[in-house]
Amino acid sequence: MDVSKYNFDDDEIARIQEYRDNQPDVRLKVRFIALLMLAKGFELENVASIVGKSIKTIENWHCQYVEKGIDSLNSFQYKPKQTYLETEQIEEVIAWVKKTNPGKTKEVREYIKDRFKVTYCNEAARKLLKKNGLKIIRPKVIPGKAPSEDEQKETVEKYFDMKSSCKPGTAFLFGDGMHLVHQNIPGLCWGDPKDPPILKTNTGRQRLNILGAYNPDSHSFVHLTGEENCNADRAIEYFDMIIKTYRQELGIVLFLDNASYFKAEIVSKWLEDHPKLQIEFLPPYSPNLNLIERFWRFAKEKLVKNTYYEKYKTFRAKVFQFLNHVDEHVEELRTLMVEKFEIVKTSA
Repeated sequence: MDVSKYNFDDDEIARIQEYRDNQPDVRLKVRFIALLMLAKGFELENVASIVGKSIKTIENWHCQYVEKGIDSLNSFQYKPKQTYLETEQIEEVIAWVKKTNPGKTKEVREYIKDRFKVTYCNEAARKLLKKNGLKIIRPKVIPGKAPSEDEQKETVEKYFDMKSSCKPGTAFLFGDGMHLVHQNIPGLCWGDPKDPPILKTNTGRQRLNILGAYNPDSHSFVHLTGEENCNADRAIEYFDMIIKTYRQELGIVLFLDNASYFKAEIVSKWLEDHPKLQIEFLPPYSPNLNLIERFWRFAKEKLVKNTYYEKYKTFRAKVFQFLNHVDEHVEELRTLMVEKFEIVKTSA
């Protein structure tokens, strides 16, 4: 292992200091002094020179610490009670990690020590997890009240049945509203962990309310955007815009979520007078079935992820520039906005 690439966390440093302070034998104490110097960023050659040992010896101490734990350095005749976990114990650790999703390697180390009386350092615990196919990941978020898998599948089947049996010239759209806040949203990026990027942001008090409709066949997008709140009157204005945009089509089918303003009485009456626009409501709590949700994520990546706009008017202009020229991103959208719907597993 490359000594320079090992990162000691605060808990490890505190523990090494404790062993150093409680070790009366100078010959053993110097091992912990060497580790602390490495933890403080001293070059390997300098550590070896200061403690009067060879570079190879320092490397061996570090390797011993990583692979066998700190107790192995605290005695000349170290004999651990158990040098490794049995297969069944490892399986239990992996099952525990999958069930509890610990955020820190320290939690895994503590579980192993409490459960099996075996001491691991951070790097050894990481190796154990990686060897068994685990790694640091970002959890997926699903609605807590998602519809059943059967209901989701029936909705998808209905969509494709409608497309295959509809009259030629019918447009199928996915619609929804999004509130885009004038605020820099930090996203994953490459950078130097020793000098991580620091991004400016805003108070987030101003926002644009967007009602959009995405056509997965033509990859076209129409929107009604402004500072006005989304309500029944705004929904009617939105529907009217869609009808005018698709005036050449024989019919329009718009899939929506269950926002209350889409179901207001005045909106329902307006739709009765405009039968060309057919509204299909998706099951509650099923954003995975609405393709426009992917477009919203795409828009945020382009507009506000790791992007700072000092003035609201600049932010507003950039949003309109993007929304009005979605055609410039068609090549990216062809691979993103495919009609493959994720079915959220709802069984325990």
